Amino acid sequence: MNWWCSATGRNWSWEWSPYLGAWILFLLLGVSMLLAWRKDRDFPLRRKFSAVIGLIILLIATDWPLATLGAGYLVSVQMARQVLVVFIAIPLLLYGAPPVVGRWLAAGQRRRRAFATITRPLVAVIVANAILIATMSPYFADRLISSQWGSFALDIAWIVAGFIIWFPLQPPTPLTPRLVGPFAMVYLIIQSIIPLPVAFFMTWAEYPLFSVFELAPRVFDSFDAVQDQQLGAAIFQVVGGLIIWAQIAFRFLHWAVERERSDLEEFEPHEETVPA
Repeated sequence: MNWWCSATGRNWSWEWSPYLGAWILFLLLGVSMLLAWRKDRDFPLRRKFSAVIGLIILLIATDWPLATLGAGYLVSVQMARQVLVVFIAIPLLLYGAPPVVGRWLAAGQRRRRAFATITRPLVAVIVANAILIATMSPYFADRLISSQWGSFALDIAWIVAGFIIWFPLQPPTPLTPRLVGPFAMVYLIIQSIIPLPVAFFMTWAEYPLFSVFELAPRVFDSFDAVQDQQLGAAIFQVVGGLIIWAQIAFRFLHWAVERERSDLEEFEPHEETVPA
């Protein structure tokens, strides 16, 4: 059993090969959440369910077979893993994060200051996208996924970038979001646009950009490295974009309903009292 996924150069096999580090991470987070939820027994069940689903998705993305395929065989699977971690698992985990996490972030002056800085929209956009673009670049990707610790660092970078992206929108309770309504929607639109040049370059490149995936043994004989690269770009653009736009649509509907409710309360006629 290996510690973490990495490119090995061996022929692909469908034999189950779990990664110890992925399961340790899963168990540590799971046990920590269970213990924290015991301190807040009135925490909504739907939020707990959200965190459990997010944790399972994180395990799926970091364990065999997706992690094995993504780290050493198919860049399309690597892009799918990034979408799973950054755009699905992390927001679910944040939505279901125990309140003790939010209280801890707000407890100390230094932590409050650091959290306030990282949740500034401009800072979050720059830092998170710098991490994602760097990990998508052939220069860093080829070097990192060649070793288990490098691949581990890449996956942790995705997790960190995911938290930075979603902190301004849905921080752990009882913290309040920095961005709501139209501001949250504009923020998400910007987040969906910035990485697109990288995906476009992957789509239209006539040759493989990643040496690890170009030289890897073929999982499917009829599926070459260029086709794999184009599919990876499509997954990142289309699937990742659809998830973000689903968030935008949900937030728009929620904002519209809240605004309509507020308007109704504002203009609701009050009963006049008639003196006896």
